[in-house]
Amino acid sequence: MLANSPPHTDLIATVSNRFHFKAIVYILVILFGLGTWTNLAGVWIQLPIITPILPESWHLPAKLTLIINSANIFPILIVFASLVFKFNTSSFEVPVNFVLLCTSILFAIAFAFLWDKTADLFGTKQSVYLMGLCFITAITDCLSSTTFIPFLHRYEPIYLNAYFTGEAFTALLPAMIGMTQGIGKSDCVLFGNETNGTLIEVHHQPQYSVQTYFLLLSFLPLSALIAFTILQFMKTGRSKIKSTPVKSEHKQSSIFILMDNIEDIDVIQNTIATINNIEDKLKKPKKKPNQLKKFLMSEPGIFLFIVFQCSAMLYGVCQGLTTFSLNAYSVTTFHYTIITSQFAYPVMTLVGAFIPEVSSKIIYSLYAISTGLFVYIFLTAKLSPCPPLVNQMFGHLIIFFVWILMNLTCSYIRILMGNYFRKNLGHRGLICFGIATQLGALIGATTNFALTNTFELFKERNICDKTLQCF
Repeated sequence: MLANSPPHTDLIATVSNRFHFKAIVYILVILFGLGTWTNLAGVWIQLPIITPILPESWHLPAKLTLIINSANIFPILIVFASLVFKFNTSSFEVPVNFVLLCTSILFAIAFAFLWDKTADLFGTKQSVYLMGLCFITAITDCLSSTTFIPFLHRYEPIYLNAYFTGEAFTALLPAMIGMTQGIGKSDCVLFGNETNGTLIEVHHQPQYSVQTYFLLLSFLPLSALIAFTILQFMKTGRSKIKSTPVKSEHKQSSIFILMDNIEDIDVIQNTIATINNIEDKLKKPKKKPNQLKKFLMSEPGIFLFIVFQCSAMLYGVCQGLTTFSLNAYSVTTFHYTIITSQFAYPVMTLVGAFIPEVSSKIIYSLYAISTGLFVYIFLTAKLSPCPPLVNQMFGHLIIFFVWILMNLTCSYIRILMGNYFRKNLGHRGLICFGIATQLGALIGATTNFALTNTFELFKERNICDKTLQCF
């Protein structure tokens, strides 16, 4: 009997070890994807709890939406600057990622202790600490998208899917923690005597405080930091082939031909004359009288407008109307609608993996449905403090499912449009897609801020005001 094991046994063991190491790297990349966006997701989930406590009250979501969308412009400017001046950022990606992950942990702790701190600003109490933290966090989170993904280019393409899985969990995990936290109930307590007394709404604490919630949330970027550190010491999964820039062989504008062994000079002269005529025609500026109109009426132009409007509706206006559209029904409806909405994008990302493309008719149908749902949400906010069916359970269910469907349809439209522009217009199309998304969100947030804070179009509901009768 041979003492040594057969060669194929060692081969199987080696393959098995490689598979295990790749699985470990895959999990580490998922954890790395948890590094950012968790804090802002946590702020939105805590809105039903912090809104009645902070001085901005029901106007808080509109202000936060404008602040966050304004902050997202700065990293985009940095990216454009790096493209214009041709900065090589690859050498800075690792240290910058370490800094971003550390700051994400610190910001979570800062949110825990500073979310309810106020200061006098323009003669009124303002939640300057919360707004300042949201502004800086939005900058770092958006900046992470420009450094985290390029860092993963060092790895095999399969690990990019792992990163997006982790990024999807940045919405799911804060929502699941919020579900365990619950929502504190509120009661109307009489202050003073029965004749001249006033009913005041008193809010009770949930299962655990906002401070505890953000401290628990800080473990997500901490796990991302640990995973990122381990990845630095592991070589498994790294791309072995480094992409080198291919130099173009056609840099010159003029057209050259090589004519060997041609004895007929007339043929050469005629050929050169033809080439010169072609060059002259190419150098003449072409008139484009209706190019903009032609693009806007084309399918890419229409799809770009759909991206713009969906971003304006979902990320701009709707986020600022959460209190007026949902809190008017009840704080419980507000709380669980916000939490359930966080599941929309991860779910539609999964759907998009199996159905990445659909026909134009389906896209237009989804767009029409999302617009109709938006109109209903806007009407409920406008009719606050007495939105439709506010005192009936059926009305609570309707607004709950309207918000969920709005998030599902707009998220899926965004995924479909991203796939469309990547496939048909390439890198340039994705840039246009990103600009339309950010511009739509910013304009929507600005419009909603003006309607909410300047024109005061929407009204709060005081559940303790017995003079207000809603039917």
